[in-house]
Amino acid sequence: MEEIEERALELVRRSKDGILLSRLWGELGINSRRCTRIVRTLLDAGLVERESLVMDRVRTYRIRFVGESKSEINVSKYELLVAGDVFDPCVGCTDECKPTRCAQLNKWIRGLGAES
Repeated sequence: MEEIEERALELVRRSKDGILLSRLWGELGINSRRCTRIVRTLLDAGLVERESLVMDRVRTYRIRFVGESKSEINVSKYELLVAGDVFDPCVGCTDECKPTRCAQLNKWIRGLGAES
């Protein structure tokens, strides 16, 4: 990964609710076209997700960190959820949230239903 991509990922990772694309390219000091290409690389790697939204009648995107690259994880997805003998879907999570209001946990639970 290039240095600029790592910087972009770190900015996204530090933004609790995600970061607007325009703010990201502003903070990186690059143009919107280059930033869009960097975000596409991060999307393809499974590191971020992109949410479309409209602000002041202008379409933009919110970029959120979703986790490490799936290609870098070489274990079963269920193996990561076990702490000792206890099944815990939040083990290893770095988010500081309450499980009852955790967007990532809810997304994971909905995904389990889709696999059935």
